[in-house]
Amino acid sequence: MTTQTESTYPAGVNLLAKAIQSQLEKLKENNFVERFNQRDVTLWTEIKADQEEVTHRLGWLDAAENSRQTVKEAEKLLKEVLSEGFTHAVVLGMGGSSLAPEVYSQFITTHGEEQKNYLVLSILDSTSPEQILSLQKRIPIDKTLFIVSSKSGTTVEVKTLFAYFWEQVSRVDAKSAGRHFIAISDPNTQLQKLAAEKEFRKAFEADPNVGGRYSALIAFGLVPAVLAGYDGEKLLEQSLSLSRMPISINDAGVQLGVVLGAAYASGRDKLTLLADAPVESMGSWIEQLVAESSGKEGKGILPVDVEPLLSMEDYSTDRLIVYLRADGHFDERVSELTASNQPVFTCRMPELYDLAAEFYRWEVATSVACILMGVNAFNQPNVQESKDIAKQMLSVLKAGDELKINKPLWQDETLALYGESAHKHVSAQAYLKDFILQGKSGDYIAVNAFIERNEDNEIKLGELRKSLTRATHLPTTLGFGPRFLHSTGQLHKGGENNGLYIVISQDEAQTLDIPGEGISFNNLIFAQALGDTQALESHNRRVLRLHFAINSFNKTQLTDLFRL
Repeated sequence: MTTQTESTYPAGVNLLAKAIQSQLEKLKENNFVERFNQRDVTLWTEIKADQEEVTHRLGWLDAAENSRQTVKEAEKLLKEVLSEGFTHAVVLGMGGSSLAPEVYSQFITTHGEEQKNYLVLSILDSTSPEQILSLQKRIPIDKTLFIVSSKSGTTVEVKTLFAYFWEQVSRVDAKSAGRHFIAISDPNTQLQKLAAEKEFRKAFEADPNVGGRYSALIAFGLVPAVLAGYDGEKLLEQSLSLSRMPISINDAGVQLGVVLGAAYASGRDKLTLLADAPVESMGSWIEQLVAESSGKEGKGILPVDVEPLLSMEDYSTDRLIVYLRADGHFDERVSELTASNQPVFTCRMPELYDLAAEFYRWEVATSVACILMGVNAFNQPNVQESKDIAKQMLSVLKAGDELKINKPLWQDETLALYGESAHKHVSAQAYLKDFILQGKSGDYIAVNAFIERNEDNEIKLGELRKSLTRATHLPTTLGFGPRFLHSTGQLHKGGENNGLYIVISQDEAQTLDIPGEGISFNNLIFAQALGDTQALESHNRRVLRLHFAINSFNKTQLTDLFRL
């Protein structure tokens, strides 16, 4: 007779069989299925004050059923703007407001779906002057619809990006600039009021009972999806056919959540995402969902996304591999990983219109894993810290004063190093070697780069990640700031203190002013880099900041700089 674990869980995770059985018994003892279907908030927290917040964060369970009107309004909007000659759309958002739209936009392109009525959709979730200007060159301002997207309506990146593009649009269409903008926000936010004042074409009210990282199936995700060419009704129908409540213990999301929980309980807290090219964009969305939900109270599951391919001996024993399989490109590597005693869970990625159900599966899985870990999946207590420090710095700059920055450990005309060291060295390489060699088994290295997110920089930093793992056998992550502050930033400060943080900042080649603010995007992204560094230091994290002079980052061979 086979056990439930043997019969329902894939062979790739046999290494975790005992831990999986233990987690299943834990759920059974806690009457999980009945309580989950009843939305019992005590599954996630016993703290009364936190239970009230969880009560207002479970709307994602009904999102697909409740989003039909949103889809209808989005389809009407698409028809309207196409008739007026619009060709492009840009999401100005951060975190949950930008990551799901990015997946939708890339999924429909990589799946080869024939698009008939759509706008070319881009995502802007950066305050890098270079990235802003790069996007601006790719779009016709007079034919672009800007989607100003923020749950709170006060997100600083969204507010400043709006101010910039409002000025750009006003130069080409001063009389009806508002017709180039729509808003997506919770009801009664500052953004909703701004949309009314500026006479935006449309203001969508999102479900306030859904948190940002769980918002893929409400207005924040669905409106951009429809504008990108999805049949919204078909998307919802396919989702509902695969993700209806109530759930059971054999639900696909519960199964994945149990595997995540079992891996964590077994010391495998590094969720390594291996993705076929057509579905690689899912990684960043999963990264935020898992890291921000689980990374608190000294606990956390660290997603390792778009990691360079490594040799088998470079994979540490604290990993769970999840293969996002679309075309089977990595089937052979999965076999090698399994043979090397690495547990591998395969998610067979869906056809285009099953994507919404895949979002739902991961939302269920993450909430279940957090139950098993004993953390509240729906709060983010440390996210605000970096923002507050950066805000204070911006106030100093607006007052015309200079920021107080610690004396560098080392510097020359191209690079300055900031941090703490027990030794005095004569080269940057020596300081970097000391820093990296602090790493021990169970640690990871996070590269937090406050620079433009483009292909060249991704390749350059990817080579650095591979070099670091070869030298240390530690997993590495890469986050572009300020984007990652709204995702893995929570885990960095609230999770286990097992990270080595390399913060990269630079003097930008071009100055780009923020209209009406008295500061530039250059000031903003630099303040955000400093804010992240100081927030990490306040939690006694091991952090080293590298600041590059103008045009120096591109010319620097990072693998030589970090050679151990």
